[in-house]
Amino acid sequence: MNVDPQETRPSDSDAPALRDAIERHRAALLSLLEAGEDGLALGRANARFLDARIIERFEAALRRAALAGPGIALAAVGSFGRGAVALRSDADLVLVINDAGPDGPASLVEALLYPLWDAAMPLGHQVLSTADAVPLAQNDLATATALIDLRFLAGASSLVEELVAHANEGLFGEEDLGAFIDRLHEEARVRHERFGGSVYLLEPDVKGGPGGLRDLDGVRWAARARYRVREGETQATLGLWGELVRLGVLVAREAQELTTSEEFLWRVRNRLHARAGRKADRLGFEDQEALGVAMGYGDDRARAAERLMQDYYLHARAITRARESLLERLRPVRPRGKVSPSVDLGRGVHLFDGHVTIAKGADLNEDPALAMRVLAACVRHQAPVLAFARDAITRSASDAPWCERLRACLEAASLFVELVCTVPEARTPRGSVVGELHDLGLLLAMVPEFLPVTGRVHHDVYHVYTVDVHSVAAVDRLRQIARGELAHEYQLASRIAAEIARPAPLFLATLLHDVGKGWPDASGSLKQHSKVGAELCDRILPRLGLAAEDCDEARQLVLDHLLMYRIATRRDLDDVATIAEFCRSVRGCEGLRNLYLLTVADLSTTSPTAMTSWKARMLDELYFAAEAYLSGQQPRADAERSTRVRDAVREAWLGRVESLDALLVSMPERYLLANTPESIVQHARVVLQRGRQAAHVGRVNSRHEGAAELCVVADDRPGLLASIAAAITANRLEVLGAQVYSRHTTAGVEAVDIFWVRDRDGGTEVVEQTLGRLARDLENVCSGRVDPADLLRERTGSSSPWSERPSPAVPTEILVDDRVSPRHTVVEVFAKDSPGLLYRLARGLHELGLSIALSKINTEGTRVADVFYVSELDGSKVPRGPRYKEIQEKLVLAVQG
Repeated sequence: MNVDPQETRPSDSDAPALRDAIERHRAALLSLLEAGEDGLALGRANARFLDARIIERFEAALRRAALAGPGIALAAVGSFGRGAVALRSDADLVLVINDAGPDGPASLVEALLYPLWDAAMPLGHQVLSTADAVPLAQNDLATATALIDLRFLAGASSLVEELVAHANEGLFGEEDLGAFIDRLHEEARVRHERFGGSVYLLEPDVKGGPGGLRDLDGVRWAARARYRVREGETQATLGLWGELVRLGVLVAREAQELTTSEEFLWRVRNRLHARAGRKADRLGFEDQEALGVAMGYGDDRARAAERLMQDYYLHARAITRARESLLERLRPVRPRGKVSPSVDLGRGVHLFDGHVTIAKGADLNEDPALAMRVLAACVRHQAPVLAFARDAITRSASDAPWCERLRACLEAASLFVELVCTVPEARTPRGSVVGELHDLGLLLAMVPEFLPVTGRVHHDVYHVYTVDVHSVAAVDRLRQIARGELAHEYQLASRIAAEIARPAPLFLATLLHDVGKGWPDASGSLKQHSKVGAELCDRILPRLGLAAEDCDEARQLVLDHLLMYRIATRRDLDDVATIAEFCRSVRGCEGLRNLYLLTVADLSTTSPTAMTSWKARMLDELYFAAEAYLSGQQPRADAERSTRVRDAVREAWLGRVESLDALLVSMPERYLLANTPESIVQHARVVLQRGRQAAHVGRVNSRHEGAAELCVVADDRPGLLASIAAAITANRLEVLGAQVYSRHTTAGVEAVDIFWVRDRDGGTEVVEQTLGRLARDLENVCSGRVDPADLLRERTGSSSPWSERPSPAVPTEILVDDRVSPRHTVVEVFAKDSPGLLYRLARGLHELGLSIALSKINTEGTRVADVFYVSELDGSKVPRGPRYKEIQEKLVLAVQG
């Protein structure tokens, strides 16, 4: 691959020709990229062209500034110094000037850089002298790393050689190298926090993010600082990484892995630059789809994006692990003070200087279970594993025959289960026992079925982490709950976790609950991951030595791990039939406890915002209702419950009893069953305050933490729910749930609707401030003075601050089911969220002539799962057949807006 740096070489004064040469060069690079030559080789071709043009301008600048002699040199630094520049990246230069006279540096910089900038060549520059470079680098890491990357271009080569010698002596000597590596560690820590702190971010930064190219640069700087290896001397197939193999720092497999990962990141970065037409390093959702297709991951944009990102996360994870390990290997051995005597822990494991390690003479190859014993000792003795032992285990776990022997070892299986079920904290790099198993490769060694979900990502904004990282985090969350650390946040879960009778089924089911996501079912579909995961448990769990009863329990938990969440967020929990149906699926009270704990661990680690207080309350309500049902405390007959509620309401009422009785008699029985006496009392006050207004709204005490409860009273009419939803949405509030009721009064039919809402930021503080404007909007839309659609257009149009960043598409799915409820047909809408969606859906159902009794609104990132309990206007269920299709077609149009 060649782009000739001498092609169309302009004369010194020919600025238009220089611009033309740069444009033709970029066009040639784009042609190579489209042909598939898009990685490091493209960057090297770019650097060769830049070399020629910059050296040419430097020589012209020297002549123009009338400068010459041994006191001036030009060098490349950064990736340009290493001989490769991404498609639209800056070429970074250092001018080394020791003697150019008082006006020399300024005139030279101007003569060199301005023509290049005018020709649209992106350049960065720094001016140094050999005397001030090292003192500056001692306090400025960017200057220190620039001195490592320094590559002579033109002028006095002796100046660059002198600068490198000073740097090696003053910055990277034996006594200073450890401090330099510490600075690299700190820079990476700060940078990672700036880019989100995790490899597994939804839209990662390919250069600066965790596992990005800058992390590789850090390893490269440390290696070159210690071994004085110049980049130009290592242009073999594996480059610098191959040189580290020769020096014994890396093994060939590690060098190949780093080379492959680096090439992949270069390919992605170059294509990002080409797509943006400028330097752009964030791999956004739209970029993921476009690059996924362009890089050969398939024609389906969403699936191509998922496949691309799985590769990205695997490479980023490999780089992160290598950076942490290699920086420690490259650190000079520090003189030790007094060291505690080594303690023999038995069977090849020692405790040395406060660390667990492999005893001298013990052989991991001959005794694979030794790896598990080391980890078990780490937990038992609360001591970290020595870096040497971690490296040894990691290297062994990369060998397939060794992993087969490990899986065949009963001791290893027993210790693995023990480690997964460990509750106490452990002295591992991230405090996670299962995370350490995964980092060392032992999780995949013991459960190779985990490989397809390693690095696997959902192309949405709800699932923040890859499947493997989420699974590990779910086990860690379960451990935290079991230790009682989160009792203030998960009170019920913490109480239940203290009663775990058999930890193995629960902990292993938590680890494996998503293992099926990487495996197609018999039909080739990837949509049945719970069922496939349960089938995988049939071969994984017996191999780990679990008893048949524990295997069966864990399998059932994996099969049902989404059940409790779906029932809690999408079904009517006041319907006894819902609770009875749910209880038929769980295995008694112990099965209910385990399923609840698994659901909490799963949901709370899906993303930082997935477990809202609203969802937590729904889960708790379902748990308590199911526990009562399983314990034989089934709810009394509806008539008895209604009478009991009426009596409690009358006892708490302080106003005229006649007004209250009129409300209680006129409200449907379902209202009395679905609300507490305290809430009914407050609703009654709002109803009596309405007077002659077209609509009245009042905020009442919410029984759901994290949601404000609003009671809206208005003359009932078809489409009223849509009008109310429009007013609520126009006030930047989100509806989490709704109960819709009608009652007959002397003046006609009145609607008493209950809404649970929160503001767009997930809180309820804004609700009180918004109440006045919301009341005016409700009066206007309910009286007919303002059209609801016009109100929404005015408040949420394209110029609205609600406009959001692009995000992945969400497929629309409309399900209609008459089996869920004995009195209503349930309509479920899965679609991409947008302002006014609830209004459009409610309007669509109204136009279909359907009455809405209950609405449950559930948001998962940008995806909604809205559920409506509906009936025909005569109170009957929706008939099957063409009517179902009519509903589906109408609501698809409503979603589209």
